[in-house]
Amino acid sequence: MGALLSPRDALAAVERAFLAQAEQQTTLPLRAAVVVDAGLLGSMPGAVKMGARALGAKLVTFFPGNSGDRPTHQALIALFDVADGRPLALMDGRYITEIRTAAASAVATRILAHHDSSVIAILGTGVQARAHAHALAAVLPLRDARLWGRNRLHAEKLARELTAAGIKIRAVETPSQACEGAHVICTTTSSHEPVLTRDDVSDGAHINAVGACTPHMRELAADLMAAVSIFVDSIEGGLNEAGDIILAIREGALPPAPRLTLLADAVAGRTGGRTADDEITLFKSLGIAIEDLTCAALVYERAVARGVGTTVQI
Repeated sequence: MGALLSPRDALAAVERAFLAQAEQQTTLPLRAAVVVDAGLLGSMPGAVKMGARALGAKLVTFFPGNSGDRPTHQALIALFDVADGRPLALMDGRYITEIRTAAASAVATRILAHHDSSVIAILGTGVQARAHAHALAAVLPLRDARLWGRNRLHAEKLARELTAAGIKIRAVETPSQACEGAHVICTTTSSHEPVLTRDDVSDGAHINAVGACTPHMRELAADLMAAVSIFVDSIEGGLNEAGDIILAIREGALPPAPRLTLLADAVAGRTGGRTADDEITLFKSLGIAIEDLTCAALVYERAVARGVGTTVQI
């Protein structure tokens, strides 16, 4: 699927999705989840009504105990014709999930990070860590890059892989070492406990927090949440699904109705982004269906044009 959707393609598609969201030209119900012992299955329907119109749903599983060749996130995306409801395509959603999540962080970084950002830190060693390194390299002139993971061998392996791909990055011992002086920080872990506190983050930094995707998971400590300006891809999702926000409210670090700014409005210029050089901005990313659908619609269009895929009669 990479031949049909590059990281730059995904960045442009996700930005179009945010612009449609800002124009209230999307339908985006809160995702439904079915929880089992080892993980969960999420259902994410949605529609995009302007630009590259799309209608469909993603079914995605999150099994944090998976390792090796079995990804923690696996998914299917179904596309339907916007005009008459005909099923158009069923495609693997794992790659699209991986690439659109990093693309959303790249869009947020471009809008919210300080204009001369060049030092990055990535916490985590999975597919999102890899995807975020490539996505940030596409939007920032990297001068220094650091990588941390709980398993040092995994961190060193990923650092070598990324360096060989042209993104010079080094593995470090602690999150604090990774984040010291960093302009942009990406948290891509599956942690249930904070990996980042206020003391770890420099004034003026921008954070993309993508790893904690349930109400009981968190990557950012409450004292850090109290110090940041929070941008989200979904207000409803942020208040109902984002453990970083929910647990900070429960602990009193955030008010019961915290100020959350929709990233789409910042992308469209409807609201401001960064307001001061020392402001710490946070994009709390949960991932929304319209990101998947705009990317999937582009994949489908190119697959049809190039004769790629298998046609079946239903």
